[in-house]
Amino acid sequence: MRVRTGGASLVFETSGRQPARHEMVLDETQPSGAEVWSCPECGRRIAVQWSPDYERVVLEPGDGRAIHAGGTGGVRIGKVEVVPSSDAAAPDTAWRQWLADSGIDWDGSAA
Repeated sequence: MRVRTGGASLVFETSGRQPARHEMVLDETQPSGAEVWSCPECGRRIAVQWSPDYERVVLEPGDGRAIHAGGTGGVRIGKVEVVPSSDAAAPDTAWRQWLADSGIDWDGSAA
């Protein structure tokens, strides 16, 4: 699946293979409220400012193919699985039109 975001184009794996999952851990909270998170597996580091305006800065990219997730207060993210609906043979044209209007090439037919 290809998603257009402004001038950039992002490609998402849709073959059924699951990318590696890495769990981010909160390293510190700055006096400004910004949080610094890191991934012990690949070295990815990000800084996140939640309010007043959300902002995320990647300090070290780490493994860009891995899915990175994390939480505080005991929250953990489990495995996410995408399965086709039982009515997958009859795609909803309104839904696909909305995706196309939003710049999402679900079927990968755009160049």
